[in-house]
Amino acid sequence: MKRYLWMLLFTLIPLSHSFASDLPFGPGERIDYSVSWVKINAGQLSLEIAPMASVKGEKCWHFVMTARTSGFVDVFYKVRDRIDAYTNLAITHSVFYAKKTRGSKQKDEKIDFFWDRQQARYSKNGCIRKVVKIQAGTFDPLSVFYFFRLKSLVPGQVIRVPVSDGKKCVVGQGKVIRREPIQIGKKTYDCVLIIPDLRHIGGVFRHGKDSRMKMWLTSDALHIPIRIETRVKVGTFRVEMTSFKTGLPIPSISLKLAKTYSPSLDVGPITNTPGQAFIISR
Repeated sequence: MKRYLWMLLFTLIPLSHSFASDLPFGPGERIDYSVSWVKINAGQLSLEIAPMASVKGEKCWHFVMTARTSGFVDVFYKVRDRIDAYTNLAITHSVFYAKKTRGSKQKDEKIDFFWDRQQARYSKNGCIRKVVKIQAGTFDPLSVFYFFRLKSLVPGQVIRVPVSDGKKCVVGQGKVIRREPIQIGKKTYDCVLIIPDLRHIGGVFRHGKDSRMKMWLTSDALHIPIRIETRVKVGTFRVEMTSFKTGLPIPSISLKLAKTYSPSLDVGPITNTPGQAFIISR
């Protein structure tokens, strides 16, 4: 079951881009989610952008994901995990990745990216386990998600990028299907539906051949991920946004286009006020 919980978050596959000074996110941003399995509350998950950090003497973005099971799921498979991912300032490749697994299992995993040699080195519990060749522009499973949010999402677009979990480096892809409204609680969001194809990706990306994932991001310039679903043999897993807090710096972004397509779009409202937060009403 834990494999399916993580799989929901690692389904975001982007194209390369030119770095712009205006970004849809910044340090301090936080998104909280509920995780459900066949309508049972399975846990909570959060995505957060920490202050800029220095890694190997390089100033980097610092992305954080935490996940924990609760209630019924906690009884038979307890999860208390944290991922820290770092990219260069231009968000064109990963620099370092660390995952701490706590709960029913305990382990520490790290991926060091050596761009002078185009290699990624995977370590587990302090021991080097594997070194793999990587392509230019390779991302780790978490930071690729933020890179994806920088892209324009046009229906029919096929999005590709190299991704490495430290054990393998492959090119994943996702297809932008269409725009559609998604209701969460009492709010309706104009979203873009994306279906990833991750059959050739191992590690955290691995899933059964009959599994099908769907992902919805808001169609405005912020591209907030509000829902991720996957259907597997044991049922449907859903990750759904419960609250959102903006970060610094947030650029001057107009929601006019999104509102044009969704008369009931109501996100708080989201403005460029640093630290503004809203809670989903249910």
